[in-house]
Amino acid sequence: MISWNYSNARAQLSTIMDQASAGHPVEITRRGKEPTVIISKASYEAYKKAEYEQICQKSNEKN
Repeated sequence: MISWNYSNARAQLSTIMDQASAGHPVEITRRGKEPTVIISKASYEAYKKAEYEQICQKSNEKN
């Protein structure tokens, strides 16, 4: 995973968006704060779909 500090990330937002869109998650760190990860919309949607399917599967196992 590519990692940027907050100050550099602000100056290079377009580059970071290009990296994320190309399928490379980007971590942004800030001193004293929890890091953030930027991913493409397609990756996010795939994650949400997998999460939903897992919740449905667990729900079906309980019944």
